[in-house]
Amino acid sequence: MSGEAPKDWETVCLDMVVDHVTEKWEPGEARQPYVGLEHIGQGTGTLVGISSSADVQSAKTPFRPGDILFGKLRPNLRKTAFVDFSGVASTDILILRPRGMTPEFAFYRLSSEEVFEHAIRSAAGTKMPRTSWKDMAEFSFHLPPLHEQKRIAEILSSVDDAIAATRAVIEQTRKVRTEILAALFPTDLRVGPVTGSDRFDGWTVEPASEICSSIVDCKNRTPPTFDQGYAVVRTPNVRNGRFRPDGLQFTDRANFEVWTAKGLPGAGDILFTREAPYGEVCLAPDLDFCLGQRMMFLRPDLSRVSPEFLLYALQSGAVKLEMFRRAGGSTVGHLRVGDVRELPLPVAPKPIQIRVAETLGSLDQSLDENEASLKGMEALKSALMADLLTGRKRVTDAMPIAAE
Repeated sequence: MSGEAPKDWETVCLDMVVDHVTEKWEPGEARQPYVGLEHIGQGTGTLVGISSSADVQSAKTPFRPGDILFGKLRPNLRKTAFVDFSGVASTDILILRPRGMTPEFAFYRLSSEEVFEHAIRSAAGTKMPRTSWKDMAEFSFHLPPLHEQKRIAEILSSVDDAIAATRAVIEQTRKVRTEILAALFPTDLRVGPVTGSDRFDGWTVEPASEICSSIVDCKNRTPPTFDQGYAVVRTPNVRNGRFRPDGLQFTDRANFEVWTAKGLPGAGDILFTREAPYGEVCLAPDLDFCLGQRMMFLRPDLSRVSPEFLLYALQSGAVKLEMFRRAGGSTVGHLRVGDVRELPLPVAPKPIQIRVAETLGSLDQSLDENEASLKGMEALKSALMADLLTGRKRVTDAMPIAAE
């Protein structure tokens, strides 16, 4: 429990204001919506799916509108959800029913970092750690009066609404991007002139080695890491067509020189993952870096193809399907260097390359802006929860912040 409680707040333990539902639903009883741990988003406080109890074969726990679902298995995944319907849930989920606080406030209180940290500390087991109601019941916190609970929940709910709306825009933009990628590139990757559609007049399909001035593989391991120095771009840093700096590692100059002996990646190059997973691509970032294990870079021949067009060609549906085939028909396989060199790629006339890159580039810019906005809203929500749920900031002080 953090800090001293405001004078009109009560200090309580969780079992004083929440009931743990222990009823059981057995297979063969009336069919119900079913929620498993896989149906609760990680750290989002939302349901990401639902199935039917007809698909389950063991006893489950029933829930009803206003209950909070709390994932007790691997609590570090931070899985909670507020439900507004009746159903049954996995026994790896605690069903918690508020009785001394509003359901909406209870949901945010149970989704707070303090609660998750308590659950993680109390979890037993190494491979599959679980917390228990016995341990969770002991969690103590400061409880505001009902009118303040309602205002806190309203403020946090308004932020959640904005987060949900932004996520929906991002999802829709990704869907449109996928559809446009499919429409802008040919599906027939037989080497030679593209035939069968006037839309692709002047297009050809050529092996990557024919339209790149160099294709360079990394060393077969990641260099030693240091707290600072030269960046090491690894497979997690390349996702969905863009460079992701989160988790970027560093190495010293001596190792940097060894790892770039085959070639120094730079502006205009395309970074490519061969495994874990294969086929992720992005433009090289504007910094001095070397490549980690399972990475390579393609340097486009600028007389044939622009870096931006090559980036999108590598993400087109037909090329992705060809990668899948060369990886042995598996999404967890790997591509050999020779597979990448021989990869058939569509090449458009230069004016069309420019239009394709501009169209998809505008969508990527929209995605970047919305993802940055989402990150900011999530940070705001986290800060508000830390302040409002502890009483460090009272709801009258928080209103202008939430409104912004």
